[in-house]
Amino acid sequence: VNFPTFRTTIESALNKDVQPCGLVTGIGDFETEKGCYRAGIVVSNIEFQVGCIDNSDCTRFCKLLVECAIQRLPVICFVSSGGMQTKEGAAALFTMAVVNDRITRFVRDNDLPIIMFGFGDCTGGAQASFVTHPLVQTYYFTGTSMPFAGQAVVESNLPFTCLLSNYLSVTPGSMKGLVKHPFADQLDDELRSVDPEIPLPTETVEEVVDRIMSGILTASQPIVVQVDTPEAELIRPVEKTLIHARGCTAVKLVSKAKERGLKVVLVQSDPDMESVAADMVRDKEGHSLVCIGGNTSDESYLNALSVLSIGEAQGVDSLHPGIGFLSEDPNFARIVRQRGVNFIGPKVDSMETMGNKSNAINTTISIDVPVVPGSHGIVENAERAAEISENIGYPVLLKAVHGGGGKGIQVVERPEQVHGLFHQVTTEAKNAFGNGDVYIEKFVTSLRHIEVQILRDTEGNTRVLGLRDCSVQRNNQKLMEESSSTMLPAKLKKSVFAFAEQIANTVDYHGAGTVEFIYDVPSDAVYFMEMNTRLQVEHPVTEVVTGIDIVSKQFAIASGETISDLKVKESGYGLEVRVNAEKAVQDADGKVSFVPTPGEITECVLPDAKAIDFISMAGPGKVVSPFYDSLIIQIICYGKDRTDTINKMYDYLDSVTIHGICTNISLIKRILRDDTFINGEYDTNYLAEFLSRIDASELIAEIEEASGSSSLALDLEMLKIEGSEEIKVLAPSTGVFYRTPSPSEPEYVNVGDVISTDVVLCQLEAMKMFTPVTLNSFAGESGEVYSSDQKYQVSRINLDSGQQVNEGDLLFVIKPVVTSAP
Repeated sequence: VNFPTFRTTIESALNKDVQPCGLVTGIGDFETEKGCYRAGIVVSNIEFQVGCIDNSDCTRFCKLLVECAIQRLPVICFVSSGGMQTKEGAAALFTMAVVNDRITRFVRDNDLPIIMFGFGDCTGGAQASFVTHPLVQTYYFTGTSMPFAGQAVVESNLPFTCLLSNYLSVTPGSMKGLVKHPFADQLDDELRSVDPEIPLPTETVEEVVDRIMSGILTASQPIVVQVDTPEAELIRPVEKTLIHARGCTAVKLVSKAKERGLKVVLVQSDPDMESVAADMVRDKEGHSLVCIGGNTSDESYLNALSVLSIGEAQGVDSLHPGIGFLSEDPNFARIVRQRGVNFIGPKVDSMETMGNKSNAINTTISIDVPVVPGSHGIVENAERAAEISENIGYPVLLKAVHGGGGKGIQVVERPEQVHGLFHQVTTEAKNAFGNGDVYIEKFVTSLRHIEVQILRDTEGNTRVLGLRDCSVQRNNQKLMEESSSTMLPAKLKKSVFAFAEQIANTVDYHGAGTVEFIYDVPSDAVYFMEMNTRLQVEHPVTEVVTGIDIVSKQFAIASGETISDLKVKESGYGLEVRVNAEKAVQDADGKVSFVPTPGEITECVLPDAKAIDFISMAGPGKVVSPFYDSLIIQIICYGKDRTDTINKMYDYLDSVTIHGICTNISLIKRILRDDTFINGEYDTNYLAEFLSRIDASELIAEIEEASGSSSLALDLEMLKIEGSEEIKVLAPSTGVFYRTPSPSEPEYVNVGDVISTDVVLCQLEAMKMFTPVTLNSFAGESGEVYSSDQKYQVSRINLDSGQQVNEGDLLFVIKPVVTSAP
């Protein structure tokens, strides 16, 4: 009830005896001249609905789909908005994801149609919508106004006067078609009198329903047909490719595709439509920029069906899956190839073998490649986990089979921790990856993270390009990568090269891949860890020392070209650093951590320099979105040896300017001048140890100064509301505001609650990280802003879950609680 006008709308509806719900659902008979169809019915309650689909609407809609699936009934909808805009329906960020998922399952599993007729204003919703779902057959009433339907429907270059459904009907993929308005017979005549050229409908609602129910589909409907093309037949010259990537990866892939003379179709989400990668293809002859819609990954880049539909509509012959998202999903690769599109990556069975960590471990064991001692298979329950852990010896690692990015992994140090952490990892993995399977392995206490880059063509020629050391990492996220390892003995380097080639040959791998190993420092042994069946962020490190263009080789191998004549020779030394949009913060115990800092870049200077290359999604006026990861620039340096490379990198970073947001460049520069790093005698615990011995306040100040701006300097006086005792609580950073830990849990605080300064008020999500906000989170120049000795009462909550906020936006209003003297 905290949306603007929502409370008054509810009260007004109740006063008029109108049911306060956005959607009315049920099952009934839909009668036409040709027949009567039993169907599920969804109708917008326009006397109440304010443009959002809330939790109760979501529940009704999903229950209807379940009942229609049971009764084998189609669904017919008449919807006036069917989505949400940030300002009026942010809670739909939760509900729309659920509704869209249920729609996908309903249509896919039951082969039943959902027919959507849009009418009224804002049909489709700017941020999320089931009206524009690719599996929904969407039609619009003539004369429907659609100013906020999102870029998936409304192209950004269209003037406001052209935002009627009639004009948009000629945009391919925006809808299935127009229908005559059932309650305004003269509307088309009136529209034609204003514009004699305006497109008009030829069908009625009833005619559309009759046609779809009889199994006849319009020629304009984008149907994805499964052709089951054998993978081998798709090995052909690539001419027009869809690039399914964002950020730095998209920049690199677009650049390399254009260098090869390929036509590029780039898909981008709503926030990425003004990205650097988008600028590289926008309005460029032979290339296309297509908005996939949505803000979050789930709404955009993980929407496989939308990606496939765009590929078909654009007539691409290939798809590069980029890095992350669906790049290692064998089901996605299979579907892409079944549609006759060449997936630029390995074969599906190779992905299924090496992408699943349990399968990969069993495969490597079968060919005598050493692996970390462990369960070597899925552990079904906590009791079995405890038994295996005892046999291996503590500490052990619980790891999700489909984990990654630091998620789905826990260290178990003592027997009494097994049951609780087993449950935690399985739950986290199921929520994050859709699969809760876990396995156990020995926890190596001191290790270096080693990886080997391979290329293999369709004729069976394998080339090992080189080794990378990625041991400088934080929370299992890499920060720096080097083209060699300072600690791995030469004999073990030779071994991992041989193991990587053996694995690639065993699974008949095609394309570029990375085989990762653990170097157990105390045991002086290497163990296979996993294989990434895709391009890696850090691949440029290998490119600079070998001179081999890995991305171009991906396209070449997918086109059937051979690498039999490829000679590999390493020269010099390579180092890559990842510049992230983040700032350092210090907790009450003095521990340093980093939080994302999305926002607009006001100045960006990346000078050209000898021996330096960079891949950047940063630029003046470019916005770093809170919806994705924090990587904004990859800087790669080449030198004659490690010392030379480190010095060149440091000097270059000294010349870089990024204002408007905070970055980790100051941290990287400190590392490059740290004796432990320079000497090369460290393991993956290095960065945590380094942060524990530096002056955190100095680092925080350096990062702040380098951003060209200072954080909001707060003091209690400026936060007081004039004429009252009330005090404002402002957003400490840009992000997405959430009142609850999860959609199913209660709010952190409510109006009237009395709180102390350590109580969590809300959490802000930015770049996949959630940061709890307490009154203790705020610090002024003279220390705490809100007195820790004082209790406060929550007077007002200004936002609801899902709304994006900028630094300094009002979150809460509180007032001190006056306690009576004893």
